[in-house]
Amino acid sequence: MLQYLVDNAGRLVTHDEFLDALWQKVVVQPEVLKGHMLSIRTALGDDPVNPGFIETLRGRGYRFIAPLRTRSPGNASDAERPAHGTFVGRTPQLNKLKTLFDEACAGESRIVFVAGEPGIGKTTLVNQFLESLGGRGDVVTSLGRCVEGFGGAEPYYPVLEAIAPLMRGDGGAAITRSLISIAPTWAAQLPGSVPERQHSQLQCQSIGAVSGRMLREICEFFAALSVQKPLALVFEDLHWSDYSTVDMLSALARHRNRARLMVVATYRPEEVEVAHHPLGRLNHDLGLQKLCHNIVLEALSEGAIAEYLKGKTQHARENGLTQLVCERSGGNPLFMVATLDHLVTQGIAHSTPQGWKLYLSPSEVRLEVPPTLSRVIEYRIQRLTGVQQRVLEAASVAGLKFDATVLAPVVQLSQEFVEETCEVLCRQESFIRREAPAPLDHMVAARTYVFRHTMYRRTFYERQGMLRTARSHLRIAEELEARFAPEARGGVAAELAQHFAAARQWLRALGYLRIAIQTAKKRLAYNDALAVLDRAMMLTANLPDDAGPTAEAEFLEARASVFTAAQDRRERETCEQLARLAAQLGLIDIQRRALPSITYAYIWRNQLRCSRIIDEALALSEQQTNPQQQARTRISCYVWRMWVRGWCADDIRQCNVALEALRDGDDPFTTAWSQCEYSMVLMVSARYQQAQDTILASHHFLVDNDENRPEFDMARATWLVSLGVPWTLLYLGDFGHAQQEFDRAIAMFAANGNQYGADTLTLYRCWLQFHALDFEAVLEFCTKALAETPTGTAVRRSTFPAEQRLAILLKGLAYLGLGDTRNARVHLLNVMQFMDNEPVIFDWYWRLSLEWGLASLALVDGELEEAMTHAARLVKLATDTEERTWQGLSWEVQARVALQLGAVTDAVRYIDEAIAATQHFQTPLADWRIHRTASEAYSLTGDTETAARHSELAAAKKAALAATLPSGHRLRDRLSAGG
Repeated sequence: MLQYLVDNAGRLVTHDEFLDALWQKVVVQPEVLKGHMLSIRTALGDDPVNPGFIETLRGRGYRFIAPLRTRSPGNASDAERPAHGTFVGRTPQLNKLKTLFDEACAGESRIVFVAGEPGIGKTTLVNQFLESLGGRGDVVTSLGRCVEGFGGAEPYYPVLEAIAPLMRGDGGAAITRSLISIAPTWAAQLPGSVPERQHSQLQCQSIGAVSGRMLREICEFFAALSVQKPLALVFEDLHWSDYSTVDMLSALARHRNRARLMVVATYRPEEVEVAHHPLGRLNHDLGLQKLCHNIVLEALSEGAIAEYLKGKTQHARENGLTQLVCERSGGNPLFMVATLDHLVTQGIAHSTPQGWKLYLSPSEVRLEVPPTLSRVIEYRIQRLTGVQQRVLEAASVAGLKFDATVLAPVVQLSQEFVEETCEVLCRQESFIRREAPAPLDHMVAARTYVFRHTMYRRTFYERQGMLRTARSHLRIAEELEARFAPEARGGVAAELAQHFAAARQWLRALGYLRIAIQTAKKRLAYNDALAVLDRAMMLTANLPDDAGPTAEAEFLEARASVFTAAQDRRERETCEQLARLAAQLGLIDIQRRALPSITYAYIWRNQLRCSRIIDEALALSEQQTNPQQQARTRISCYVWRMWVRGWCADDIRQCNVALEALRDGDDPFTTAWSQCEYSMVLMVSARYQQAQDTILASHHFLVDNDENRPEFDMARATWLVSLGVPWTLLYLGDFGHAQQEFDRAIAMFAANGNQYGADTLTLYRCWLQFHALDFEAVLEFCTKALAETPTGTAVRRSTFPAEQRLAILLKGLAYLGLGDTRNARVHLLNVMQFMDNEPVIFDWYWRLSLEWGLASLALVDGELEEAMTHAARLVKLATDTEERTWQGLSWEVQARVALQLGAVTDAVRYIDEAIAATQHFQTPLADWRIHRTASEAYSLTGDTETAARHSELAAAKKAALAATLPSGHRLRDRLSAGG
């Protein structure tokens, strides 16, 4: 332990680093460190309160602070130079960070950008700031770094890297529980930190979420975390960040709460500007609104350089050396240190406790110092052994951070030898240093290393030829592939794609870009997914002529799926472009998948256009050679045509035929998805239990197997199950469970930030409340859903026509239930006018309830001729379908009209038709009404025995409905007694 501290003198060594470095593959309790540290202090005679050797940073680790002597004359390492690492020239900036953090501790959250050129000292400043907080037990700190790479960096990587150690540190169990409860979409991204039993449940909860959910949750999580202790987060190198992390910073800056939170973000302005990175625009926008603070690091002044050179003593500075270093480095700390290193290795200068000393005159030294940083670095490289150079060159290909296992195949040496080489370089403080293992990489057992600066990595990379780097990229990619199981490569997919692309392995690179797209979509990082798609489209240009256009169509389809998931209006345009391209290339399967997506875009507003697209897709299915894919196309088209045009017996027969062919295929995912769609047919043809079983089984299969295929829209499958399950429970007469399922689904969509979905499901729940005779609740919500004029015709722009008229229809039926026939008539006739003049999807189904309501209204008002007209229309509409509930209700209302007209015989005949229509089917919503009217009809014929039997059946049917509601439910008594 003491040797390790001395090797890392002046630097904080955390508890975890000690355990990783000295007790590899051995389980050791953290208390062991304290026991050994006590032994070391005893041997050194060191006072822990006023230490001379080892400083304790409570809760974080230890730092060796004693001065080190040169082991042998003329061999001074960086660790032996008291001047190196001295913090100079940045005190005002450090004080500003401390002041801003004090303000954050008072409940005024702060976002701080630290900007500057490479090597200017951004990392040194933020590390000094974090160390100033290290002795405070009342503060939580964490750090996340961005990874250099092309568009397609892992979404939210630096944020996840910052959260992971918090979940493993002090209070980690409580933080994990808080993350699961407050930010489940984030907990789902950290499978190694969340109990396995909860992980799949978290993934299911986030299906169908919109991108705003993750942003909202992370703001709330950090705010909750800061309630116990102030929180300081540092994100380094944001010029390499993914777009989603930038969105998160924007959300944190605008989140109005009393969070005791400070976020410090470092970046290079020139790289942001050249790449048109959104961070630059965010910084500008937040600055205008005074929502952030900026610290721009300039070059060190000559006075600061002089302070660095003189060390801790007060001797007069050596003006010649100061001027030389200032001239050569331009005040850039990295170049300054590299220049001094060069002087040391040349034997020209030496660092002593009294400051830096020159062995030549400054004029002579000026000729010895290379004019550029790259030349200085190259001189240092030449002093390395051949093996050390090979290892560092391989490391530069691996990335800024690396480990011995990934380098060994490249340099063709053993892992142990490579690691020992890295250890020697670390002890010499030559180019690299030890690093704690990445919090998100649970597969690496070897020690992790990192280049001390990206300039070092870039120099080693650029000194290699293209053929050599391509070979190295390939070997590193294959090593990474072997490290992760196929299902676990999502987090490194972008990195693998980068290596394979650099190795000119285009197909393999594209394969991992496909995974990266799905990873981004799962994290709701749609802008990042689009960035990956841009990269993929670029790589397709390298494919053979026969493969390039096909890949282009594939990625265009993936782009459309991203727009669909993001609810982006560009979906329709992209799908139309995709359909044209697929038609040109003869890609029938892709073309037929594009057409239903176009249908969905038009379905709410242009019924005629939608109908034509469906017909086109059906005709296209004739050219499909795969029977299962052909069946899938036909099922989808027939289901959509049913919703657009209405029930067609021949279409449903064709749909059933296609279903049999579908089940005979070898792709269970296609079968499951199509059966989800087919369940919509079952829902409106009185096969309620079959519909429920089908949709649940299919949805569970899709979720459990989680196939990464862009043509499967899991958000839509989740919508189908969220509506289908409570809908079928309602029609099966299980009001209590139907309401529970509606409430669960509504809460899920609201939590996911999908307010449209939550509001639409609430509207459908009003249909349940109507049947449960809760007319007041129906009126309350539908009134909120409609921003009405006095005539009830104006509606909120955010709703679609189908939902608009459903809300008006439900209000009309609720007014009818409350006996307000005037308002009922206004609303019901309004809906009829909409349906007659501007037909849209679902009209045919809701027309059934409209005609039922108009017939019942006319009966109440005594308008018997009008009632007879609407009842006859309803019978015609209902008997043209297989919906037995509505067939029964249509004959029942026909019987009520006949009774009002005094045609008792006709009424009995209509009742017989109603009973025949519902016999052998589960139709509880119609049954009690049929028996109630039958009792009245047989009573008028004088058949009191039959009348009594129907009366008892009506009461029993209603009681059964009421019994499904919880005991004491306010609707239970009303349903039991209501008419």
